[in-house]
Amino acid sequence: MDFVDAYILASPGSMLVALVTAIFFFRHAWPHISNKQPYKPTYPALTKEDSNPSVAVSKEPEIPNGWWTGHEVFDLERRALFSQTWIYLAHSGQFSKAGAYQSFDVAGFPIFLIRGKDDQIRAFHNVCRHRAYTITRKETGTSTVLGCRYHGWSYDTRGQLVKAPQFDGVPGFDKAQNGLFEIHAHITDQGWVFVNLVAGEPTPFEGSVELALDGFARVADVESHSGWIAGQTLPGEFNWKMWWWLIYYCVKVGARRCEHLTTQLEHRVFETLVPSLTTRIARIFTQASDRAECSLFPSTLLYSFDNAGLWMSFTFLPASETRTHVRYDLFTRTPGANSNKETLSHLVEEVFKELIRNLELEFQAIMQNPGPQATSELDWSTQSTSHQILTRLQQHAKLEKTQGAQVRPAMRQPKGSSLFQQAEQLCKELDCASGSNGNGTSSTGLEW
Repeated sequence: MDFVDAYILASPGSMLVALVTAIFFFRHAWPHISNKQPYKPTYPALTKEDSNPSVAVSKEPEIPNGWWTGHEVFDLERRALFSQTWIYLAHSGQFSKAGAYQSFDVAGFPIFLIRGKDDQIRAFHNVCRHRAYTITRKETGTSTVLGCRYHGWSYDTRGQLVKAPQFDGVPGFDKAQNGLFEIHAHITDQGWVFVNLVAGEPTPFEGSVELALDGFARVADVESHSGWIAGQTLPGEFNWKMWWWLIYYCVKVGARRCEHLTTQLEHRVFETLVPSLTTRIARIFTQASDRAECSLFPSTLLYSFDNAGLWMSFTFLPASETRTHVRYDLFTRTPGANSNKETLSHLVEEVFKELIRNLELEFQAIMQNPGPQATSELDWSTQSTSHQILTRLQQHAKLEKTQGAQVRPAMRQPKGSSLFQQAEQLCKELDCASGSNGNGTSSTGLEW
């Protein structure tokens, strides 16, 4: 089952928000606390595993060498996790009209979401069917016809091929068979958009996820017409799993401190929005709170600010074993009602850039100081995200060992002829004879 928990007020997930708060609050201290020193992270130095396979990283659980920095681990994560898991990417409020699109890189898989003329949001692999050239070259944009700049092939918002220069007269060429590869998408009633890259039939969208999202939406008052205020994708030089380590460590050093910092961010947002006198009075008498959060496996957190009419999402998507794309988006519950977009946009961007800088510093310690300490600092309890990630990797590695080849769920299988299949089998046999595992990689595999 995917790891999903919805909490009100405080939870391990809020620790990440707390860290963000810490960075912002102490850099922009209010006048009555201006004499305090800026906050500096006090996390223990993270370390990478010894590259010597003979050195055991951990006995319980068995953690593969290169958990933080290994390319083989990252490639396994692509196959075991990001190729077949429902992943949150966006909210329908980010697609205001037909042709509005947004591009993503999910663990090396280029994809994009687009709202069609029929008002449906769809997901596609961001590659042209002709020569696999990129279709959407910008992160966001609006166009009802998407053209490949390589040879001019063009597609509509449904992914159907509408133009293929010099191919119209080619015998046997069928436009209907050359549309973009569509990706499974699931849009909840509240407008949250999830994708599953598996080429075959995906696993059903978890009912527990729906329940968690319903609980978050109920408290945070989130609906599908939420208005997008600001957001972007920021690059970071660190492993994507570090954000779960950060949450766990923040819990260990003391939740009260983190909760205090979260409260300071809430105060800053509250003052930035300058609520009306009526709102202030209602807040005092009702003591109502719409602060909430929801953690989504494998790397997303939804967070709602208390009595501010704002909520946000942030997701950590791997680009490689040492690079991560941090995507954040800030929304308002009442589109068009907020006049402080620029201020809020600057506030959030500043906070996340500082967060990324600190994560990069911590990751540098992993690269410079070999040792098993990094993984020992993780929460390996059965229900933890780290444990679930490890379990999925182990299960997929076992499947591949049984089949004698890598299993790539997101790969579109070619419909080759019998001659092609014979050639493919011959190549595999040659690979085996040369010491490879039949898929172009070494047969040594991961050291668990």
